[in-house]
Amino acid sequence: MSNASTDNTVVTSELDSLPTYVLTHGASGSRVVIARRGATVLSWAAPWKGEMGDFMEGFISEEDFTGQAGMRNGLLFPFANRLRDASYTWDGVTYTVPMQCAGDPETIHGFVRLHDWELVASELDSPEAARLTFTYSIREGEYEWYPFSLDIAVTYELTATSLNVSFAYKNVGTSDAPANFGWHPYYKIPGHDVIDDLALRVPAHTQVETDEALIPLPGDAAYSPLPGELWHETLEDVHYDTAFADLVADGDGIVRTYLTEGDRGAGLSLWQERGTVLVYTEGKFPHYRGSIAIEPVESTTDAFNREDRDAEVRLAPGAERIFRFGATVIGE
Repeated sequence: MSNASTDNTVVTSELDSLPTYVLTHGASGSRVVIARRGATVLSWAAPWKGEMGDFMEGFISEEDFTGQAGMRNGLLFPFANRLRDASYTWDGVTYTVPMQCAGDPETIHGFVRLHDWELVASELDSPEAARLTFTYSIREGEYEWYPFSLDIAVTYELTATSLNVSFAYKNVGTSDAPANFGWHPYYKIPGHDVIDDLALRVPAHTQVETDEALIPLPGDAAYSPLPGELWHETLEDVHYDTAFADLVADGDGIVRTYLTEGDRGAGLSLWQERGTVLVYTEGKFPHYRGSIAIEPVESTTDAFNREDRDAEVRLAPGAERIFRFGATVIGE
C-alpha cells in the first residue's frame, strides 16, 4: 500500500518466517519495522546528524524473538513486570499464573507479546504522520488464571522525528478485570557504543523500593522520596532495575524523560501521559549496556496485589483505558 502524494508507505516483509510491516514516513525517510507477533517494534530509524540513525534495539531473528531475551520492545499486558509468588488475588479469588515463555526468567510481563496481532488500519495520507493500528482480543475461558474478556488496540504513529504509541483496552466482559500495561523499549543514541557517556534525566519525586525478588515492599515502605528529579550527568557506574513514580509533567501535561549527549544535549525525549518509569541499565543488546530500557508503565510492579494501586488496575465492564507514550529525537 502506498500514497503518491506523501510517499508514506507500508510494505510487508519477514523476520525469517515471522511476518513484519515496514512503515516509512515519506517526507523524512524515518522508518519503523513492526512484527505481527506481539505487534512488536523491531527497529526505529530517524534522521540524525545528516544521516539516518537507529534509536531502538530489537529482536534480530526469529530465534531471537522466540527466546524473548529482554522482552525487547514488547507490549506488556495484561500485567507489566512481576507478580509476587507468580500469583494474584482478585475480588477474593487467587490465581496462579504460569510462565508464558520458556526463555523468560520467571512469570513476567503478561502474554500478548507472544501472540499474533491483526493489522486493521493504515493511515498514510498525512504528510506529517503515518500510522498503523493492530488489534488483539482476550476472552474468558482461554486462560483459567485470567478469566476476563478484553479488546485491545495499539496504534503506532511515525513522524519525521518521533515514534508515538497509543495503547487502548476495553473490558467487554461482565465483571471487573485487573489490567495494567507497560512498554519495554530499549533505546540507544547513534554513535555511542555503550550508554555510559550518556545523560539521563527522569522528572520523578519517588523511587520504588523492592525486595530481592524486585517486588515492591509492602505499603508505604515501597515509596522513597527523592531529593529532586533523578539526574545523571553520565551513566558510567550507574546501575538500575528500578521504577520511579510521582512523575512531574511539563506545562502541557506531558511527562518527559531525557536520554541525551550531555545534560540537555541532543538525543531522545521519552514522553508519557502518566504512570511510572522503570529504568533498566543491565541489558545485553546488542552487547552489555549497548542500550537502555526506559519503560513507561501505568502502575507499579505487582499492582494486581496492591490495594493502593487498585484504582489504576481495576477496569469495570464497558470501561476503556488509553495510555499514550512515545519517543522524539531532539537537537540532532
